[in-house]
Amino acid sequence: MSGHVLLVHGANHDGWCWAPVLERLDRAGIRATALDLPLTSFADDTDAVREAVRAIGADPVVLVAHSYGGLPAAAGGHGASRLVFVAARMPAPGESPDALTPRWGHPEFREAWAGRDDGAVTLTPAATDVLYSGSPRNLAALAAARWRPMWSQVPQEPITDPAWTRLPTAYVVCTGDRTVRVDAQRACAAQAGESIELDCDHSPFFSAPDALAEVLAAQASTAKSRP
Repeated sequence: MSGHVLLVHGANHDGWCWAPVLERLDRAGIRATALDLPLTSFADDTDAVREAVRAIGADPVVLVAHSYGGLPAAAGGHGASRLVFVAARMPAPGESPDALTPRWGHPEFREAWAGRDDGAVTLTPAATDVLYSGSPRNLAALAAARWRPMWSQVPQEPITDPAWTRLPTAYVVCTGDRTVRVDAQRACAAQAGESIELDCDHSPFFSAPDALAEVLAAQASTAKSRP
């Protein structure tokens, strides 16, 4: 039995961004689901990941997290069978994710953030070229039109017992990334059980869906049932 792939998006996005990968996994006979994080708080996002893993039932779950999604996956993904971080935050025990932020993202991406009076963070049009620098223009434009306001914040307190310290974990480094520093990704990958590098931008679900789907199918084929 191969695993059920559960896909978790990053900041300001929704599950739709995984559509090209979902289509390819379907063609490969791999069951997959894309989660919409509430983006109302980090605690809410963590609860959403935990519940989505639980709802899949007894099937082995390959929990795949992109970018910010790595934080709620690390905090709430303990019920999964395997983890895959894609250019994602992979918080270490005792580490403050918020304190790491200045060393994590490229300055040009941080400059594309915009705060609202209600406390939400949105993205400016300048983020398009940074997030999707190697992606098809039509998909980049469609994704930008669907960006969501985000109230969730990167936590200041360390994440207790991150799931990746307990589960088989792979890390996908996006070597053409202009959003997250490649050296920061490689530092995370060095702590994972398996490191994979793709020559793509920060959004491989658009820029490298074939390669990413192949990686995820391979992970699903080795997933084992949960206790």
